[in-house]
Amino acid sequence: MAVLALFHHAGGSAAVFRRLIRLLPDHIRPVAAELPGRGRRWREPTLHTADDAVRDLTDLVVREVGPDEDLALFGHSMGAYLGLGVAAALERRGGPRCQVLFASANLAPQLASPLFADDTAPPSDEEVLDRAARFGALDAGLLRDPHIAARAAALLRADFDICDSFVRTMSWTVTESPVVVCRGQDDAFGDEHTDLWQWSSVQPLTTCTFPGGHLYLESAGAEPLAAKIESVVTEPAQSRT
Repeated sequence: MAVLALFHHAGGSAAVFRRLIRLLPDHIRPVAAELPGRGRRWREPTLHTADDAVRDLTDLVVREVGPDEDLALFGHSMGAYLGLGVAAALERRGGPRCQVLFASANLAPQLASPLFADDTAPPSDEEVLDRAARFGALDAGLLRDPHIAARAAALLRADFDICDSFVRTMSWTVTESPVVVCRGQDDAFGDEHTDLWQWSSVQPLTTCTFPGGHLYLESAGAEPLAAKIESVVTEPAQSRT
């Protein structure tokens, strides 16, 4: 049995993986992780640094993975950076080791810059929501409700803090795990944005594209993505190194 730990995008939750999870074969056990402040953990205070988020997710993975199970990580957008942090943290900790990291829908961390400057006033809710809307990750209808919009902005603000913290302190993290870059054909990120994920691993890089945009895993890209995950996760470990 293999475990596939799934890390969501900024402002998101484990719900983004529902379609993908339904398509995975029985021998891959999905663990859809959620950061505090959403989903099953909505009562918990949100985190604001990459260090805290990586520690939180690493602890979850250690609790979930059995001694006889292989581990793969799939991180989408913000989750791709956190997946890299978790893979490296597991190597330092000596716990279950990540056999492969799927880095989905984000540019290479070495190319990233903070979303918001450190030395300016905090962005308004409108600025936060506008930044998220550029990736097509917001339901404009729901945001007409001011309470929902305020909640979404607060969650995104916390997650953007995590992203900016990662860029400032962890962007040169390197894992021993092979990295498979996954992206939608219509996403803003092309080869020039993702090829440098190679610098994040000591193993050769693989890149796969799927139908759809930034949230391709919720649309037409889900089926080929699930097939790719199955083919990689079920390969003998020595063939991936």
